[in-house]
Amino acid sequence: MALIAGIDGGGTKTEAVILDTDSMEIVGHGISGPSNFHNVGLDRAVINIIDALIKAMEHAGHYVSLDAVCISLAGLDTRFDREYIVEKIGRLNISKYLVIEHDAHEALMAGSLGEPGVSVIAGTGSIAYAWNGKERVIVGDHGWVLGDQGSGFWIGFNAVREAVKMLDGRREATGLEKVVLKYFNACDKEELSFKIYNKGFSVEWIAGLAPYVAREAEKGDEIAREIIIEAGREIGWATVTASIKTGMYSPKIYYTGGVFKSRLFEESFKQEIARNLPKAKVYRLKYKPVLGSLVIAAKKLEIKVPWEEIKGIEQLLMTT
Repeated sequence: MALIAGIDGGGTKTEAVILDTDSMEIVGHGISGPSNFHNVGLDRAVINIIDALIKAMEHAGHYVSLDAVCISLAGLDTRFDREYIVEKIGRLNISKYLVIEHDAHEALMAGSLGEPGVSVIAGTGSIAYAWNGKERVIVGDHGWVLGDQGSGFWIGFNAVREAVKMLDGRREATGLEKVVLKYFNACDKEELSFKIYNKGFSVEWIAGLAPYVAREAEKGDEIAREIIIEAGREIGWATVTASIKTGMYSPKIYYTGGVFKSRLFEESFKQEIARNLPKAKVYRLKYKPVLGSLVIAAKKLEIKVPWEEIKGIEQLLMTT
């Protein structure tokens, strides 16, 4: 019997799944707090990773010996991050084989089930990732200061800046102005400025504005529409760039993330790809990213798994 575990370490939660590759059954599942070590610190990230894994083992009914584990992490953005995290987590000795991966590769594996392609994530941040079977290319994923174009933060940030122009009288006011003031519970530009600069600014706080901007765009607000459409173009162009840089002109592209809940954003994203990669096939990610970590762990053991035949995959691993 081979038991493998996949762990998805994200900015909001950490999810662990244990698969028995003989019975083709998911025997353990556990969820804990976030493990993006840039946001919560390495100690807390490691605690949450282990907590999720222990919960998965408890769900399995006993503490099991794992043959391979893949931990996929948000924030694993540079070679310096990789060296840092591999050194720390590698000491845990949680299985015979341990693989630490970028969460964008995990997302691709969850979509392609091991084959080359492109993954796109647009949530609080954004990234386009391409893998042709040999070479990897990341476009975007530079954080809120240097990039993350097309992300929830990028949308919220641009909405606030446009609202301030309206409040200044530098451009005609639209419903977006009221949406921004209401979101930050501010009555005017002075209170808005005070709260953003003095009430605990966070990337997540600004990104949380994005769904409201998208809703206003759907109502027809022209400024909100411009922001959402441009966001879709930005992440679409990042996707095109990543794919072309790996020599893939007819790739399979898998996308996921909260920003894609906006129909207008999704349409703009797809249109940008269609203009530049007309032979590409674009899919919304069907399974949770954690499935990708299981795929990577199975590959480490050179085990071929008929993934869509896993018992319980619909209930546990399919996205909603």
